[in-house]
Amino acid sequence: MNLLIISKWELRRTGLYFGKRILILSALILILIGLVSLFVSQNGLHINDNIYKIVVTDPAIAEVLMTDDKFNVYIAKNTEAIELFKYRDFDILITENNISYHSSERSIAALDALDKAIIRYDEARLLSYNDLNNTFPVWITVENIERQQVFQAPALQLPGFEKSQDNTDNSIPLEVTISEKPGKETASYSSIKEMTGTNKLSPVEDQVLSTPSHFNPPFPFKSVVLSFLFIFPIFFIAQLFSSSIMEERIRRKGELLLVSPLGSYKIVLGKLLPYLLISLVMMTGIIINIKGNALMLIIMLPVILMFLSTAFLGAIIARSYKELSFVLIFMSVLLSGYIFFPAMFVSIHAISIISPVTLIVMLLEGEQVSITDYLFSTMPFYLVSTLGFIFGIFIYREEDLFTQKTIRNKLVDSVHEFIKRTPAPLFFLSMALLPVAFSIQLMLIVLMFNLQIKTGVVIFIIFAALIEEVVKSAGIYTIFSRKLSDASIRNALKFGILSGTGFFVGEKLLLLIVVSSIAGSVFGSAMGIGLLVFPLLLHITSTTAASLSLRSRNYLFSIILATTIHSAYNLYLVRSVIFG
Repeated sequence: MNLLIISKWELRRTGLYFGKRILILSALILILIGLVSLFVSQNGLHINDNIYKIVVTDPAIAEVLMTDDKFNVYIAKNTEAIELFKYRDFDILITENNISYHSSERSIAALDALDKAIIRYDEARLLSYNDLNNTFPVWITVENIERQQVFQAPALQLPGFEKSQDNTDNSIPLEVTISEKPGKETASYSSIKEMTGTNKLSPVEDQVLSTPSHFNPPFPFKSVVLSFLFIFPIFFIAQLFSSSIMEERIRRKGELLLVSPLGSYKIVLGKLLPYLLISLVMMTGIIINIKGNALMLIIMLPVILMFLSTAFLGAIIARSYKELSFVLIFMSVLLSGYIFFPAMFVSIHAISIISPVTLIVMLLEGEQVSITDYLFSTMPFYLVSTLGFIFGIFIYREEDLFTQKTIRNKLVDSVHEFIKRTPAPLFFLSMALLPVAFSIQLMLIVLMFNLQIKTGVVIFIIFAALIEEVVKSAGIYTIFSRKLSDASIRNALKFGILSGTGFFVGEKLLLLIVVSSIAGSVFGSAMGIGLLVFPLLLHITSTTAASLSLRSRNYLFSIILATTIHSAYNLYLVRSVIFG
């Protein structure tokens, strides 16, 4: 009941603070974004329209090229066409049976696009004969098999032309057949979109049998664009949530809540509830509008919690709106990259399952989502968002809300509160902070898998080790810097063993639950999956080394030392990948 009272008060206060005009404008922006996303998903992007300029002398050829939106075609007589090509920045010249092009990269790219456009036109012309067996003598049977979970970047090679060494124009013979229907003077041309797009003129599309020319890696463009609809409302609502808390801090209105008989966690949950419900209602509306699956709401729940927890913690630790804007923009960019970049490879690479948006795309494409996929994609979001709220609630108090402490000091305050309230604090602190390290490591995998495998593994190992050592040493640094215990060698050894052991236990529990998808990969080996004794000794050794160094309160040196030890072990573990 108390939570509902806080939630009702929060809604009324937010409405008064932002005003009707701002709220209406925000709603209109969300609606506009939704309409644009729906339009793009249905009609595609047209950023490549008219990017190449072609001058031709034959009107019949011009009509063929006009079926492709990439080309801006101009018809001229022979002399005028040559002048336009040489002096008016035209990319390609077609005269009679010859094609002339410049030695520039743009002109060569236009030539490649021209070749593909003519092939698609010829294919549509052959299909019009309604004799598939003779038109396409070679057929293949497409059989989908389960992809092995090996996180190795695929080798992709794009077709192209070699650039000429001189600046002279080049020419090649033109081979294109223009069909004319009997009894008519002009030909009837189908657009490229009609040949291969939404009108389904090609009878070989969406069937088990296909020809080699139709076999292309699938890219669910429409589903990926539709998935953007889910994130924009969450982003705006998170901004409202953080601004509400920041306004209470600056105007000191939060003091009235702090003196109430309610605990900090009830106040925070009461303030969170309306924003969470509004987000869920908006997600439900989007799902109904795009005729999605009810499971999408369950998939988006941890994403909503992640954005709201980030907004809450950022509003607590920031000292001003300017600092809050920096924190939220930085975190939003990281989260957006983590969420959307893997989803681009949903049908190509196993790494895509890291993102919950991938599950949304899979459902939009009619695929099944397993419990294992759901846990692997969403568990880090659940855990990190829970940690964000817990550590934010620890410093939801007067000495942190209404003071100008730095971000570092406030984070240390939250760790200090955890240590005060928890038995065996260093053991459980490393275990509690593990999801933060795990989530950042998943972000690193998203970035590293697109590099050459050897380079990506080395960079991943170094940064992953750095992140883990920062997490494990956070409690030790807090104890020594706040003088909660003597900085003796005995205490340093004890703290290192407790923190390293806690991280090891939490790591194994988490990895057994959610990381089966990457257990056999080189990244999984670097994260210590499948091993027991040696990772335990590694965590204890590196953390103890950092703990001993922290006695002199030289945090940077202690982290570098621990990271070096940790990285050396992991590099040795995957030496066969790095050194062949």
